[in-house]
Amino acid sequence: MQSFRYLIIGGGIAGTSAAETLRKRDSDGTIAIVTDEPHRLYSRVLLSKPAFLTGTQPFDSVWMKPKDWYETNRIELFSGRAATSLNPVTKSLSLDDGKTLQYEKLLIATGTHTREWNVPGAEKSGVHYLRTLDHAKAIIDDLQKGKKRAVMIGSACVTYEVADILRSRGIEVTEVMRENYFWEPALSKEEAGVVEGRLVEHGVTIIRNMEVREVLGDRDVAGVLLKNGKRIDCDMVFAFIGVVVPTDWLISSGMKLERGVLTNEYLETSIPDVWAAGDIARYKDVILDDNVMMGNWMSALKQGEMVAENMLGDKKRFELVSFHSSHGFDDMISFAGDGRAKDDREYILRGNAADRKLGRFILRGGRIVGATMVNRTQELATIVKLIMGHVDGSNKKTELADPNFDLKKLLSV
Repeated sequence: MQSFRYLIIGGGIAGTSAAETLRKRDSDGTIAIVTDEPHRLYSRVLLSKPAFLTGTQPFDSVWMKPKDWYETNRIELFSGRAATSLNPVTKSLSLDDGKTLQYEKLLIATGTHTREWNVPGAEKSGVHYLRTLDHAKAIIDDLQKGKKRAVMIGSACVTYEVADILRSRGIEVTEVMRENYFWEPALSKEEAGVVEGRLVEHGVTIIRNMEVREVLGDRDVAGVLLKNGKRIDCDMVFAFIGVVVPTDWLISSGMKLERGVLTNEYLETSIPDVWAAGDIARYKDVILDDNVMMGNWMSALKQGEMVAENMLGDKKRFELVSFHSSHGFDDMISFAGDGRAKDDREYILRGNAADRKLGRFILRGGRIVGATMVNRTQELATIVKLIMGHVDGSNKKTELADPNFDLKKLLSV
């Protein structure tokens, strides 16, 4: 049985950043990474970008570490292996190939998995997801076959970006969503109106409050049948219906789970010598004073770096205002802080739809905790500082709603 000082489950940006930080500070400790993907670290962000999916950008640009990086840094990589159980008493990890590994310090950084689309015919060639490099490869191959019509399921960042790519190649796009409007509830209805206007302007057909009953065709996709009985002919289907958090294998360990792995502000789990980082961690956010999951690249990177320091004996709290942006159809949609739709939130719109520059502040107990922005990205850095600074917006609602008011003035209040 192999034993490691530091064992990391997950080979994405959180896990690999942790391994890199560990090696920089501990030149002798044994390190291993277990990943269920067959690949070394690659840029997951790049997968939905136009230049990559259309083949304009060289495929090898996706790699974030050279092949020999793991060997050079004496990091053993167990690729294509999935963890199946954790025994905190013996400090051992079981893998799906029957192998058992022991650890002194363990990091869980498995991220999330694609939510499988369980409708009849979803296994047909031409049905796509986009979470892994292999998913992207399949899309790249299909785009090179001259496909003509696509149906997109779901409404979120990746839907928006891929729809833009498809339309730029002259592919007909029909958007089918269960929601009342695009990006609900992450955006307000007013903000979504700006986004939907751009989609329609670029020829995207939007079908709301609807689901697909069946994917039609023999081996290959020939169309979809909606629940209202309507048929839409297509040769590609993009099932972007969200993700699932893989924690079932941890239940037997007794670890505290809450739609993810529950941690404190130091990213420590309820089990000694076990930490969690990245998309799977529901951590205590000391800025927002709440338990949150922030599934984006920058948060995962920073958590990986910081959690490694705590595994080495430091005691550092993770403090970062999460933010990310999505670009498509010449628009930029940005999110900052806590954008969850909850009953205790108050929303203040900023700007107007006519100018295509609209956003909203999200307040909890009067305090600014989040924001969404359509083409107001220039304000993102200031808004992040407002959230970080625990700024009270309860008596500044007029200023927050005024698109001409300089938000930087609130930083000195």
